[in-house]
Amino acid sequence: MIFDFEDNREQGDTTLRQAQFVMLRLLRIFDAICKENNLTYWLDAGTLLGAARHGGFIPWDDDVDVMMPLADYEKFIKIAPTQLPKDVFFQTKETDPEHDISWAKLRDCYSYMDDPGGPYNYSQGIPIDIFPSFEQTQTQFKYRNIYSILPPFSNKPLSLSKRNSWKRNAYFLVWGTIQRVLKLFFYIPFIKNSVIKAGEKGKKGFCYNPQLPWFQFFPLDTVLPTSTITFEGFEFSAPKEVTTYLTEYYGDWQTPPPENKRNKHGVQGIHVMDNGKNKHWSNLKWQR
Repeated sequence: MIFDFEDNREQGDTTLRQAQFVMLRLLRIFDAICKENNLTYWLDAGTLLGAARHGGFIPWDDDVDVMMPLADYEKFIKIAPTQLPKDVFFQTKETDPEHDISWAKLRDCYSYMDDPGGPYNYSQGIPIDIFPSFEQTQTQFKYRNIYSILPPFSNKPLSLSKRNSWKRNAYFLVWGTIQRVLKLFFYIPFIKNSVIKAGEKGKKGFCYNPQLPWFQFFPLDTVLPTSTITFEGFEFSAPKEVTTYLTEYYGDWQTPPPENKRNKHGVQGIHVMDNGKNKHWSNLKWQR
């Protein structure tokens, strides 16, 4: 079954609002695939904040974030390519090797976002971000840069990327070096098993991939079973305890920040074309 919804980008009175309509359509397609296949997800970060505080997009926001338990995420990446409409590109490391991301994106093929530092040789259609949510104990989360190179993550040591800021690359350089040294010790079964066993202590919760510099920890009973929340007039999945989740993420999330502190993602430009007529050049090689 192919899931599709009406494209309302032309109703936007600004380029940003047009992009938000594009992202809303992608989110509705994502939601429909999850419901059809009994997959768990929830709105995350600024998208959840926008739903709770504004009933939709934060007026200045230019992305959509969702999270899925790792098992559901792995099912989704197998199912999604067969159920997406032809004007939506499913972007992963496998489908677009030029993009060094550790999560999946749905990309609209009739638009373009200038990522900071670009242009880059990968699809840059307007996206939504789909993050796998990893289950860890509080101990594993506290020492995430150590446990990220052990099962079940088995991540490679952190490495530099041209898309990172110099501060982030410095962080990756230091911890990547430490991880490479630790990996040598983990070839000794006794040391490896002892560290894994020590990490089993503490309450369990969801977190991002330890490779990412986002350090929130959400106890399982804060997230599951999921609830629902209204976003731009439609119902989507949300964490069980929305207020607790947002407080962990932002602290005082109910008061909008002053204009000079409103966080944007550094997008240099948004270009929205007429749907179905002219694909942006960056998306042409991903036609299906």
